[in-house]
Amino acid sequence: MSAQIAVVGAGPGGMATAMRLAAQGYNVTIYEAAARVGGRMRGFERGPYAFDTGPTILQVPHVYEALFADCGLNFYDYVKLTRLDPNTRIKFWDGTHLDLRSDTAAFKRDLAAFSPELPAAFERWYVEHFRKEEVGYGPYLGTPVRAPLAYLKPAEIAAALPFRPWESLYDHFKGFFPDERLVYAFGYQAKYLGMHPTACSSVFSLVTFLEFEYGIWHPEGGFRALAQALARAAETLGVRIELNRPVRQVLVERGRASGLLMEDGERIDADAVIVNADFGYALQNLLPPKARGSYSDGWLKRKEFSCSTFMLYLGVDRRWDDLPHHQLYLSEHIRRHDPLWAKSAVLDEEDPSFYVCNPTIVDPNTAPAGHSTLFVLVPIPNLRYPVDWATKKDPYRQLILRQMAKLGYEDIERHIVTEHCYTAETWRDEHHTYEGSVFNLIHSWQQLGPLRPHIRHNGARNLYWIGGAVHPGSGLMTILEAARSAAIFIQEDLPSYQHSAVAS
Repeated sequence: MSAQIAVVGAGPGGMATAMRLAAQGYNVTIYEAAARVGGRMRGFERGPYAFDTGPTILQVPHVYEALFADCGLNFYDYVKLTRLDPNTRIKFWDGTHLDLRSDTAAFKRDLAAFSPELPAAFERWYVEHFRKEEVGYGPYLGTPVRAPLAYLKPAEIAAALPFRPWESLYDHFKGFFPDERLVYAFGYQAKYLGMHPTACSSVFSLVTFLEFEYGIWHPEGGFRALAQALARAAETLGVRIELNRPVRQVLVERGRASGLLMEDGERIDADAVIVNADFGYALQNLLPPKARGSYSDGWLKRKEFSCSTFMLYLGVDRRWDDLPHHQLYLSEHIRRHDPLWAKSAVLDEEDPSFYVCNPTIVDPNTAPAGHSTLFVLVPIPNLRYPVDWATKKDPYRQLILRQMAKLGYEDIERHIVTEHCYTAETWRDEHHTYEGSVFNLIHSWQQLGPLRPHIRHNGARNLYWIGGAVHPGSGLMTILEAARSAAIFIQEDLPSYQHSAVAS
């Protein structure tokens, strides 16, 4: 009889893992506490305005294509993608800006306007990264994590050494580009990891390259539609998705995950359990204390978690067709390297860097005709560095609305029809995000690769994690790679056809 798999949470990682397992013959059910799928990616509506609440940047489409193809499906039967140009516009502290483009010939012409030697420097950097993708993506991002000593293979070390992985991302880019504006323009992806370029390993320059090489894309209907597409594909493969079904506890008996206790008191038996809830939250709230393994409260306190984000979701009564889909303002303060500032543990109340997504220019159904939805993100301290949001929230909102003029959104406040605001407390309370840390565990050397929590839980057999805490890390692309690894581990531990615990 087919093994029974229970998945806690219908985030993208949970749904992608469920798809892979269902395609292998497992009987999979996802239990989602919310009324819709997607986890933090589920989005919301305010009247006729529709908002994404999680990722807004889709990278490396072949990761999605591979997920669907491995399950016998065609990704483009479920999702339509639009390629963006530019990928992102970066506005600098001195008033200049640079459009990052996948059209590298056009991009090099733009670079020449900054300095005549920059196009050649970019070409050297770009060519180096074809080899870096070859030796870095497959062995590290695209395959299941190994024990730390298993990464000490002489051939792999020899292949990696030319790329100086011990350097910081800042030092890596500074070695190619003497203009610090370029260093931060290329290194801003460190914020995807909740880090500053000076604290982030240069291995992550590969993320910058992947965006140049494969472009930045937008799914029609937003990432809400991408979540719904994953759900439809999962259901096509036989996965059952139960919404409004909160889990009270993962059941662990005789050292093995045996099912779920639901909030309404129902017991669900299973041969294995996959937890797609936030790692820190789930440890403290969903696992019985005896089954936490090495992940005690003390362990959590010793780990370093990412910054949080202040969010404004704005429905406005005009459009900005002359402004790009993705824009980022980099303040002079991004150049501060002292540790608290570098990890956004200080609330910048003077000139914060911030990001604005303007999706209506390519996806007009997000708002009424002639209107727009805007998504504004500002890195802020997580809840380990307390901010009195009861008093700070409104003045900080006013500051960010004023800041938006720096990206071309002048006098934005008089155009607002509807809005919703998140602080670190919102992420904790509404999305059960530990410490409000939206990018989960940071990717420091002490928390990288095999030093991150393992997909296989160390406190109980047949219990698995999927999400930003485990290898290879945070971000939608990497979580989908984790789903591939999770399916491999489960197939090793629990052949798909066995005498089921439910029937025993």
